[in-house]
Amino acid sequence: MSKKIIHQISLSDIGGVQRSFALYFSYSLEKSDFHHQIYSMHDLIDIFINLKDHHVNLNKSIIQKIKFLYLLFSKNYIIHFYNNLGSNSVNKLLNIIPSSNIIFHERGSAWNAKDSNIKTYKDNSLKANIILANSNASKVMLIKKFGIDENKIKVIYNGFLSKTRNFLPKNINRYSEKICIGYVGRLDTPKGVHVLINSAKHLLKYDFFIAGKGALENELKKLAKSCKNIHFLGSVKDPLEFILKMDIIVVPSIREPLGNTIIEAGYCKKPVIASNIDGIPEIITNGFNGILIDPDREISINKVPNEAVTIPVAVIDPIKLDLKKPKEIDSFKLSDSIIFLASNPNTRELYGKNLYKTVKEKFNIEDYYENLEKVYKEF
Repeated sequence: MSKKIIHQISLSDIGGVQRSFALYFSYSLEKSDFHHQIYSMHDLIDIFINLKDHHVNLNKSIIQKIKFLYLLFSKNYIIHFYNNLGSNSVNKLLNIIPSSNIIFHERGSAWNAKDSNIKTYKDNSLKANIILANSNASKVMLIKKFGIDENKIKVIYNGFLSKTRNFLPKNINRYSEKICIGYVGRLDTPKGVHVLINSAKHLLKYDFFIAGKGALENELKKLAKSCKNIHFLGSVKDPLEFILKMDIIVVPSIREPLGNTIIEAGYCKKPVIASNIDGIPEIITNGFNGILIDPDREISINKVPNEAVTIPVAVIDPIKLDLKKPKEIDSFKLSDSIIFLASNPNTRELYGKNLYKTVKEKFNIEDYYENLEKVYKEF
C-alpha cells in the first residue's frame, strides 16, 4: 500500500514559501504516485482557492483534529511539516503521539527563532526521520544555531519554473518609459526596503516600483514621501508580470534564507542586484548573473511596529559558512550598482540570460518534485 502525504502548511499568506508550494502541489497532483492532502489552521486565501478540494482547515471541526491525530499515529501516512521545526505545539503533540513518518522542512523560520526556542528545535529534530532545508544557508543555520546533526539534513532547492513549460504572462504593458527598478516582497524589517528607498532619493532619473504589503508599509511611505519617482503598488496578483515590467530587480535583504524573488527574476531574464548574505550567493554569482553587495553598514532602521518581524541575532556568512552579526548594504553602493546596470543595457541582458540558465538548471519544478518523491519513497 502506497503511503499518503499530509502537507502541514499555512496558505493564509502569499509569501515565496506558499507560492512555490502551490506550484509543486499542482504539479504533484498530475505526476505523483502518492495521495497528497493539505492540512492547516486557516482558510485558503483566494489565490490558492484552486487547492480547496485538497485542503482541510483543522480549526473548522473537532472531527478533523481527531482525524489529524490519527494520521500522526498511522504508519500509512507521511506528515510533512513546513517551517514547524521550532513549534512548541508540534513538539507537545509528538510527545503525546509519537509518529514514525515525520519530515520537517526548514524554509526560513530558523533565522528569527529565539534562544528560548533552541531546545524545541533540537527535540523536534530528534523526532524527525529527515529534515529538509531549502538552501545550504538554511542547513548551516540549523547546524550552527541549534546543534542539529548535519547527517539528518538534506538540501532540496525550491522549484519555481519548469524546464519545458512557459508560465510567463504575455502582452505586458510597462509602468513607465524610464528605466524601471523594482522590488517585490513583504514590506518588513529583514527585507531592507528602506535601503532601496534611500538609494532612490538620489536617482531621480529612474522610476522605482515597490510591490507588496507588510508591517513597515506606512513607515516606508513616510520615508519616500517627497520622492515622486517612488511608487508603492501594494500586493500584486502576479509577481512574474510585475518583474517583466522592470529593467532591474533589487533584493536588499538583511537576511534571506534563499531568495525566491531572485529565482522568479531569473525566470523572467531580469538582472538582480542583491545583498551578499545567507542563501543569495547560491543563486547569484557576482559579475556573472547579477551583482552582489556586501552588507557592511550598521542597521539603520530602529523603531518598528510591534507586528514587524525582528532583525535576527545572526545571519550566515556565505564565505565562512558561519554565523555573523547582521548588517545592511550601503545605499550609495546600491545606487552605483543601479547606475551601472541602467547605463549598460548589454550587461543587463547578459546577466538576465545567465540568471535564467542558473535558475532553470538549479530551481526547476521537475527536479524539486523528483527530489521530494525520492524522499517519500525512502519511508
